[in-house]
Amino acid sequence: MSQDNLVSIDPAKKHRHKSEIGIKIKLLDMKRIKILIPALAILLCVLSSGCTTIPGTNTPAITQATTAQTPMSIPAPTTVPVSIATPVPIPTTEYIQIMPGDQQVNVLLTKDRPTSEIHLQYQGGPGERFTNKIMMRVYASDGTYTEYVMSDGKKPLPGDEIVVQGTKANDRCEVFVTSAGVRYKVLDEAAIGGGYY
Repeated sequence: MSQDNLVSIDPAKKHRHKSEIGIKIKLLDMKRIKILIPALAILLCVLSSGCTTIPGTNTPAITQATTAQTPMSIPAPTTVPVSIATPVPIPTTEYIQIMPGDQQVNVLLTKDRPTSEIHLQYQGGPGERFTNKIMMRVYASDGTYTEYVMSDGKKPLPGDEIVVQGTKANDRCEVFVTSAGVRYKVLDEAAIGGGYY
């Protein structure tokens, strides 16, 4: 080989080049860490916050009115009125139950926005031969409830439907399926969809 083709590398330049790359990588990693740590802290706060009450339970609010006294006035014998809010009727405390696999059926709950009608449609399923009865309990927004039975209490067929008039506010619906003589609560949710345009 000739001397012209050889390129000499200065060791000082080689090390300086590597250290510059290392500093740039370290600075880039520090920027990422500065962004990542607050993001993880916020995510941890969001995940750790949550509801502390069991869904479906209402606790009555208790308010107490008192009269203010000034140093110059003579306190008159008064009674302190205590008002207790009357609790709204609570939906059943039964939990949603999972039906055995061979008895499961499909139901679809919807609410029509313009008319506020609540629709519960029976769609059949693997357990339709075991299904004896389907009942829906509708809690209106004022706390009152009404029960409706599909197919006048007879064995429902796929496509059968319960259609009831709901309110413009949110109504709560519970659906019970009697399968092979055992009653299961299969649905408990708010029927949302009414309202004004």
